[in-house]
Amino acid sequence: MSDRDGIVLNLEEATYHSGPELSSTGAKTLLRAPALYRWQQEHRVEKAAYDFGHVVHGHVLGTGLEVVTVVADNWMTKAAKEARKDAYAAGKVPMLAKDAKRARDAADAVLAHPIAKHLFVGGDPEVSAFWTDEATGVRCRGRFDYLRGAARPVLVDLKTTDDADPKRFGKKAVDFGYDLQTDWYVTAYEAITGERVPFLHALVTIEPPHLVSVIQLDDEALRIGALKAARAREIYRDCTEAGVWPGHPEDIHPVSLPAWAITAADREYA
Repeated sequence: MSDRDGIVLNLEEATYHSGPELSSTGAKTLLRAPALYRWQQEHRVEKAAYDFGHVVHGHVLGTGLEVVTVVADNWMTKAAKEARKDAYAAGKVPMLAKDAKRARDAADAVLAHPIAKHLFVGGDPEVSAFWTDEATGVRCRGRFDYLRGAARPVLVDLKTTDDADPKRFGKKAVDFGYDLQTDWYVTAYEAITGERVPFLHALVTIEPPHLVSVIQLDDEALRIGALKAARAREIYRDCTEAGVWPGHPEDIHPVSLPAWAITAADREYA
């Protein structure tokens, strides 16, 4: 077994991301357009939202990339821009001091929650998983934020969000592919260990008062996520074999407004 097979502990994040395997993030992008996936593999995307999440993860999990705190009101000054550029070049996370405090407060809210705080003890953070999909032969990877417990394992995903309301998470799951991600990780663990285990999302809002909720998608969501994941692996296999990564179909696409928009317009303007 190589260091990129099975469950791997203590693998540096940069090393994990450097591999050729297909991830759940890549799978979600493939469903949008293979050409977009290919481009993103060749161009690193930096977003402030990612940085905030990294810092929250670091405080809750006790691991992750080193944070560089920059004392400035914003990123507009030359000094701040250079500090951010240098941090990225060094594989670190740049964060304005005011945002770093907000990230610590969000992490503290997770660790004070009566359920969430117990999800991040008795296990291992940032656990990498590598396996081969039997149906397509595609090499896959996943990285669990936390693998809790040995006798009764639970996979835990920590998410920063603008809204932690459980009533609206179903829509977010569809919009952001959390159903696919959930199946991807559950499948990863099962493919490696033969055991199917629960997967929980621990959500915390970016803005105060940093509301927290713990979510478990139901079996129907997992079924839909499995369909999406399987299709993404098929697309990856086919594009890899053909050496062609298409964008959107080259055609004129008839598009209708969403049903809710039509109903609202009929009600307001008819």
